[in-house]
Amino acid sequence: MPRRLSIVVVLLAAATFVSCARSPAAPKGEILWDHYGVPHIFAATREDMFYQEGWAQMSAQADLLLQLYGESRGRAAEYWGASHAALDRWVQLNGVPERAREWYDAQDPAFRKYLDAFAAGINDYATAHLDKITPEYRVVLPVTGVDVVGHPLRAVHYGYMASPSRMEREVRAFQNAAKSSGAATKVAEVQRDDEAFAAGSNTWSLAPSRTTTGHAMLLINPHLEWGNTFYRYMEMQLTAPDYDFYGTPQIGFPVPVIGFNRHAGWGRTVNTIDTVDFYKLTLKDDGYLFDGQVKPFERSTKTIKVKQADGSFTEETIEIRRSVHGPVVYDENGLTVAMRVAGLDRPRMLEQWFRMSEATTLDQFKQALQVMAVPMWHANYADDQGHIMFVFDGLVPRRSGQDYAYWSKIVPGDTSETLWTDYLTFDELPKSIDPEAGYHHNANEPPWDVTMPHLDRTKYPSYVAPTGEALPQMRVLRSLTLITAAPKVTYEQFVANKHSTRMELADRVLPDLLAAANGKTEAARVLAQWDRTTDADSRGGVLFQLFYEKYFVNEAGIAPKLKVKFDPDRPLDTARGLADPKGALAALAAAADECMTRYGALDVKWGDVYRFASGTADLPGNGGAGSSGLFRTIAFTKKVGNKYYAANGETIVCAIEFGPSQRANCVLGYGNASQPGSPHLEDQLPLMVEKTLHPVLRDRPEIEAQLESRESF
Repeated sequence: MPRRLSIVVVLLAAATFVSCARSPAAPKGEILWDHYGVPHIFAATREDMFYQEGWAQMSAQADLLLQLYGESRGRAAEYWGASHAALDRWVQLNGVPERAREWYDAQDPAFRKYLDAFAAGINDYATAHLDKITPEYRVVLPVTGVDVVGHPLRAVHYGYMASPSRMEREVRAFQNAAKSSGAATKVAEVQRDDEAFAAGSNTWSLAPSRTTTGHAMLLINPHLEWGNTFYRYMEMQLTAPDYDFYGTPQIGFPVPVIGFNRHAGWGRTVNTIDTVDFYKLTLKDDGYLFDGQVKPFERSTKTIKVKQADGSFTEETIEIRRSVHGPVVYDENGLTVAMRVAGLDRPRMLEQWFRMSEATTLDQFKQALQVMAVPMWHANYADDQGHIMFVFDGLVPRRSGQDYAYWSKIVPGDTSETLWTDYLTFDELPKSIDPEAGYHHNANEPPWDVTMPHLDRTKYPSYVAPTGEALPQMRVLRSLTLITAAPKVTYEQFVANKHSTRMELADRVLPDLLAAANGKTEAARVLAQWDRTTDADSRGGVLFQLFYEKYFVNEAGIAPKLKVKFDPDRPLDTARGLADPKGALAALAAAADECMTRYGALDVKWGDVYRFASGTADLPGNGGAGSSGLFRTIAFTKKVGNKYYAANGETIVCAIEFGPSQRANCVLGYGNASQPGSPHLEDQLPLMVEKTLHPVLRDRPEIEAQLESRESF
């Protein structure tokens, strides 16, 4: 395990040098922090690299990292009080602490040393800089390699996938279906759309045939929650012998989950994979029925400590029952539900991500995916040999039959016919490699239309993904419009397309709305002058968004309101026009009244209403909801007065051209630090306003030209 030999911090602005704990031993590396607070880690060994990464994450994100580890231990209420008790119950009910230990013990010994090194870097930073950690979070220290495994386990399997909110939605859908026959499928589809929006993404890859330089290009563009959550990313470069990767781990993860090395890279989007099933149990004789027999529950108890305001503790006992499917997660109103989660038997998730980041060729990347331990996400790959590949990646349970809609609901738990025990292999997953069309695009829709010609979904079990026949989110159609607009693009056009704030829905329905209005209202005249973008200075977008909310937002969604229905074989020519022009005019009049009441003008600037904020910065925003057809997706859902602030959407954005000399630019809008008082809470936000990216610094001379500080180990 590496030990901190010395720390030398160079504060360039003050031109001062501080050193401590000097050692005569050979240096193990250094961290060069650039002016955006991005750590560039240069390590003598891979073990040292993980150590320095743990140190770097603590330097920028100490409070958040320790909070997340405390939550993933299932001890947050013990540390910070009753408001955390519900999460502790979920973590403990699902056995996350025990499985974290099992996963840690199951790691390859060499990789386990990397995890221990990451933990050591966290602990050594805390020892050296305890004063920089908010006192309430110090209780989590020290951390161990088990924490390093346990937090990603909790975040992925019980945050992204089997979250309490998902369980609650599935239960509501089942109960609603019982009241209204046939409602279940519709509710299930709406649920998945909501989840994809809450944790969604965009990604593109272009083959050499689609670029003017003849080099492949890749767009990395996840949309996730802003703020201090397990979704938060940190931008960094990791360098060690035979390893040089630029990307982003989520805070507390010891490995990047997206990014690129000198030869290849990948982006990811949340896919429509069903990795969690809920089973309705039939109770009998203190057990449950299964294949005609009464089976006993496996029973246990756990105790949760809850810190009180006066510093004392109370204790709460959790009674746990497990069926053959998994733990009972709901038992109310005559409904008892157990939950089964894919991937709990695949402990190599972190190692797989690391192998993906090592891969410099298509074959190596395929081999990394074949570890089959990362349970979800599309993988969209490109490299400097001109290859592109898109994989509907993850662990699809090998089910006995039925389709996606069936498994999206609560299923019978009294028969082994619904109990899966294995997964589809990598070769059985939908994928596209070097397609004829020369592109892959995805914005969280099913995988079938990722390129042209479409993937043949009849070659795969019907439970793998939705059919793709329903109208997708308008963001998906905007993505397709942008990526097919020109036969070839320059790198600059590629980046400009990514930043497009044009609203696809407006292009598809505004002509009919204006024709119906016939220029007779001021609202119609404002929309006729509108450029159909949501740039900060754009006038008319606020009014149209209010119109969208009044006309299109309803339980049935956008599709019934469109005159020309969606045809998946003609996506750019269909899903347009207004089915009810009279109703649309009434909605526009109501939107105009509300716009005047709120803002005193119909042509208020978009950026006066929709804002970006981080740290102390409060700036005009751009982009908007994917449901309105914004590829630059920002959910402005935090309302303060009559202004709306970004709470979800664009996080890390990277555009890479894989030529002989790689070209790469990125931005992390909410900044590369979460620690209170850091200047890097807000310094990248102006780039979001300007719709631009910063150059990726890879080599020492260019990093040192933009150096903020240096730490030597």
